[in-house]
Amino acid sequence: MTAHASEYQELVDWLTIKVAGYVNVPPGVIDIDKPLADCGIDSASGLALCVDLLDEKGFDVETTIVWDYPTIEAIAAYLLAERAVP
Repeated sequence: MTAHASEYQELVDWLTIKVAGYVNVPPGVIDIDKPLADCGIDSASGLALCVDLLDEKGFDVETTIVWDYPTIEAIAAYLLAERAVP
């Protein structure tokens, strides 16, 4: 596994655990390519995710990230692409 693939998988796993916690389901229930709104994420939990991304992962994101990038896969890909830009 490449470093990028490893970082992507780590971020996907972290996001999955966070989303599962916000909607009170086991992480295994969360489908990473299903829109977060369909998983039960609302504006309050979307904002909480933004705070956690900054506090725990160092990503300073717009509060609209869960609507602009509606799936865990999309968010992870976007964040890693943004981090790669000098």
